[in-house]
Amino acid sequence: MTTALRVDDIASYLAEAGWLRAPRDWHGTEVWNHPDDYEVLVPAHDDFGDARARINEVLRCLAIVESRPVPEITAEIARPDLDTQFFRTFPAARDPGYTSVAEGYRAVQGVRDVLAIATRTVVQGPHFSFAGRPPNVVADLLHAAEMGPTRAGSYVLEARLSARAMLPGGVTGRTVTGQIHEAIAAAEEAVSTGRLSAFGNEIVTAGLSANLCAALSELGGVGHAAPFEINFRWGRAVPTDSSTSSHRFPAGAGVLLREAADQLRTLDASGAATITGRIETLHHGTTRDEYWRISVRGGFRAGAGPVRRRKVWVRLPDQAAYDQAIAAHHRQLAVRVSGELSSSTGRVELVPERSFDVID
Repeated sequence: MTTALRVDDIASYLAEAGWLRAPRDWHGTEVWNHPDDYEVLVPAHDDFGDARARINEVLRCLAIVESRPVPEITAEIARPDLDTQFFRTFPAARDPGYTSVAEGYRAVQGVRDVLAIATRTVVQGPHFSFAGRPPNVVADLLHAAEMGPTRAGSYVLEARLSARAMLPGGVTGRTVTGQIHEAIAAAEEAVSTGRLSAFGNEIVTAGLSANLCAALSELGGVGHAAPFEINFRWGRAVPTDSSTSSHRFPAGAGVLLREAADQLRTLDASGAATITGRIETLHHGTTRDEYWRISVRGGFRAGAGPVRRRKVWVRLPDQAAYDQAIAAHHRQLAVRVSGELSSSTGRVELVPERSFDVID
C-alpha cells in the first residue's frame, strides 16, 4: 500500500501534524522535524530512487510518534479527503477488540442512526423528534459512508466519509460530519451537567434530537450505563479549525441521554431568541410552511442564556424579506434576526418579529 502514497500527500500530512520542513534538503530528500526531536527524510518526488524505503521509514516513525498502527496512518495519508469518526465503547470483561453480539449490534445500530439522523437534520432542519419516512438522501449517505474493522483499545468502530462527497440536494460529506460533531459536542456539554434540564430548546438548535440522544445511548451497551467516547479526525483536503477532537461520555451518560430522548419528544420550542451571523443556505419550498426559509450560522442566544455558535433556521414573513436575504447572501453580509422560537411545523426555527437587519 505504501507504493500508492504520493510525496505531496505525505508532505501535507506532516505539515498538518505539526512537523516542520528544514530550509535545506539532504541528498535530494526533504528533511522534516518534529517538535519532540524526531526527524524523517521525504523523497523529493514520486520517482525518487529509494522512495519506497524512505516512505516506509516515515510511516514507522509516524507510528511511534502518534501511537497508531501503520495501516491506519497510511490510509489517512492516501485519502486526505476522509472525515473519520471513532466510536469507542468499553464492554466489561471482554478481550480488547471484542464485545458481546448483543452489545456489538447495539453499537453498530447506534453509529448507523447517528449518521442517518445527522443527515435528516442537515436536510430537514433541527427537530425535537423526527418521525415518518426519511428523505432519500439518507440512504445515499449511508451507502457513501464506510465502516472499518473493529480494533483493540476496547471495542472501537470506525466510520469514514469523504468530506467532498456530493449527495442530492447539495448535501456534502463535510456538512453531515460537521453536523454530527456539532450535535455530539452539545450532547457532551449537556451530559457534563448531570441535569435533564440541560436538554431543551437551545440544545436542539445544535441538532441534538430525541432520535440522536437515543442513538448515542446505544453506545453505552445493553443497560446504557457504560462509558463511551467519540473521536473525530478531519480530512485535511477540506481545512477546518482543528484536525482532531475528542468527546467523552462517562458511565451513566447513556441512561441520561435515554431520559433526555423521552423528554425532548414532549417539548415544543418557545421563547425569544436572536442570531447574528451570515446566511448559509436559502430554501424556497413548494408549500406555505416551506416558503421563504434561510439558515444563518453565527452567535445564537435563546432568552438570557449564553451566546453559542449555531446554525439556526429562520422562517421569513414574505417574498420581499426572502429577496433581501438573497442579496445579503450574495454579498456575504452579516445579518441579525430576532424573534420567537417555534416548532409548529415540526422543525425548530426562529420566526422574526419583522424581517431582519443587515449588518455592514
